[in-house]
Amino acid sequence: MASRPRLKDRLLTLLTTLGAVAFFVVGVSRGNLRVAVIGALFFLGYGVLHGVTRRLEPAARLVTGSEVDQAERLVQFRATRLAGQGALAVAAVGVLAEFTVQWEPGIYVAGTALLVLAIFVGGLWFFSRAARR
Repeated sequence: MASRPRLKDRLLTLLTTLGAVAFFVVGVSRGNLRVAVIGALFFLGYGVLHGVTRRLEPAARLVTGSEVDQAERLVQFRATRLAGQGALAVAAVGVLAEFTVQWEPGIYVAGTALLVLAIFVGGLWFFSRAARR
């Protein structure tokens, strides 16, 4: 079983590298060097980020969703549930603000995404600390 994650890591590294090369070649062939470089860097960055996060501590592994045991899966579930409840509450406030004061949703959408992400990461931190006790 120890070789399976390594094979998956190598396969993802290979696929992201091939994706970066393909994106670069297609972008250059269409005459858009800027898009070619940005797309290739995106694919390579994702591959590097994935490779680094696979080797992190358990608390950091929770953020990537690659939990190992039942306790880590439970922490992930609880944090996801908390983020979902937070998203529902924020959506209710947004709907209420739209109907009562005709509030423009522009910055609210980006702020909502950041808030839900912060709730999720805070939930991971809180529930992983509680699970260690």
